[in-house]
Amino acid sequence: MHGSGRKKRICFIAAAAIMLTALFSGCKHEQGMTVISDGTTMEITETTPAETENYSEAGLYIPDNMVTKYASLGYDDRMRDAYDSVVETITNFKDSSHMPLTISESDYVRVLETVRCEQLMLFYLSNRTLGEFDNFTHSYTVDFSYKVSVDDANEMLRQTEQAGLDIISQLDENMSDYEKLKYFHDYLVLNVTSSVSGDYVDSVYGALVEKKALCEGYAKAFSYLCNLSGIENMIVTGYTGVDHMWNMVKLEGSWYHIDIGWDQPSEAIREQYPDLILYQYFLADDAVMENNRSINNYLCSPPEAEAETMNYFVYENRYADTYDKALSIIKDSTRKCIDSGERYFMIKFDSSNLCLKTLTDLVKPDSDGTADIDRIVNSLNFRGQISCIDYYKQYRILIFVVE
Repeated sequence: MHGSGRKKRICFIAAAAIMLTALFSGCKHEQGMTVISDGTTMEITETTPAETENYSEAGLYIPDNMVTKYASLGYDDRMRDAYDSVVETITNFKDSSHMPLTISESDYVRVLETVRCEQLMLFYLSNRTLGEFDNFTHSYTVDFSYKVSVDDANEMLRQTEQAGLDIISQLDENMSDYEKLKYFHDYLVLNVTSSVSGDYVDSVYGALVEKKALCEGYAKAFSYLCNLSGIENMIVTGYTGVDHMWNMVKLEGSWYHIDIGWDQPSEAIREQYPDLILYQYFLADDAVMENNRSINNYLCSPPEAEAETMNYFVYENRYADTYDKALSIIKDSTRKCIDSGERYFMIKFDSSNLCLKTLTDLVKPDSDGTADIDRIVNSLNFRGQISCIDYYKQYRILIFVVE
């Protein structure tokens, strides 16, 4: 599907003072963060919040599976102590803590960002600000503020947990991990609106309960669903012209990218085809992602994603390297749509030339006045219409509509 050469990942590393200004300003400006689950699997035996409840000292209810770790797993004792201290401060709704003397200012910034991304349940945190220098402790204080009370946070956490468990309850016990991931992907694309408006669009609560999310909200919600299903996953940040966040998953022993936010159709396309789901970034490799983004490895480097076996287009037999192969895929996919009632299918081509050739030759009449698309329709005894959406052709993808 692509050449063997891989673009070098770009690492954004800023001076500690600059990072402190940016990172303490709120949650909507992601700076270099990559986190990964610990791979722990669990068996879901019920679809209600756990009977054995976990509370902080302040009475905060902390649901299981709302932590997605990687960066902190590599910490030494001093970094781990700072991490645990920050988590303890926020889960107990404390107003401030001290930056420890044992680590540098830049390392403390890394800890704060790690906590923000790994601890999915801390969406009730409003802000983190660098306070005054404490002459007694010889360190800076860090002040924390919160959007809601403990009681309100508990209600929101329970709602989020229940929403996640409700989604998990829809999975068939015989589903493969591929099918589960596709279900999560499709659910979030169809049910969560991409939005920059709202206090929780950067959170799992915003995505699963309020059904509105930024890229960060999509990534955290998807990670939580993977955690509930025991699928090893991680959250990745990078840059696409703006700061961006998406997911990686480990499937059949290899890592793949999944970007829910970028598999949302454009607003114009969604108005005409409200149930359309895109799959350009479903189980994609590094080469696909690096076409239009740089992966940030400031805190830790994500694993390489070079496999293609489980890529959507390969796995679903929707990848064409010849025109005849494209015709075969179109015929088989149209038949599947007719039988299942589905309306769409996508084909990815191994070159832009083949994509354009298919787009042109499909409707070009031969000497008998019959086009290839007409032959396909006639062979299937189909009385409907097949149309093509080509706005994704810059990625060598055509979307077909069967209606």
